Amino acid sequence: MTFNKQLLTAAFLTVGGFAAMSSANAATDAGTFDVKLDITSSCKVTSASGTQDINFGSFAAGVNVSEASSGTPISVNCSNGTTYNIGLAGTGVLTDSATPANTVAYQLLKAAGGDAWGNTGEDVGGIGTGMAVDQAKEHTVYASLVAGSTDNLPVGTYTDTVNVTVTY
Repeated sequence: MTFNKQLLTAAFLTVGGFAAMSSANAATDAGTFDVKLDITSSCKVTSASGTQDINFGSFAAGVNVSEASSGTPISVNCSNGTTYNIGLAGTGVLTDSATPANTVAYQLLKAAGGDAWGNTGEDVGGIGTGMAVDQAKEHTVYASLVAGSTDNLPVGTYTDTVNVTVTY
């Protein structure tokens, strides 16, 4: 029995020594990693047919309207610091829906009685301040009928569609 106790004691001491040796020789290593977020430029334009329409109203047939203007805002949201330009592309001609040969010339303007608004996207612009609703920039578009373009027109509804392009 004494031999077994001695053998058992020796075995425990040996295992304990190996455990102590293992923890004394334990090593660690370290590394790093990054957390990253990329924010890209973004713009949103609010311009919808039926909502931001320019409407000259009604004029009696055969009356010469030399100029009439109406304005409506185009709303643009762009990421903070993003520069943008707005281009407008219409035909410059209002066409009678019943008789397309009947037309009225018009121009889109940057201001009432002001310079023409081009479709190159370089005429009117701004710098975005963010995408929240209250950070939208409003740009008013005016339209003017070309003098003499309504002389003796037949009764009808004359329309054109304008495409809005925001380049950023």
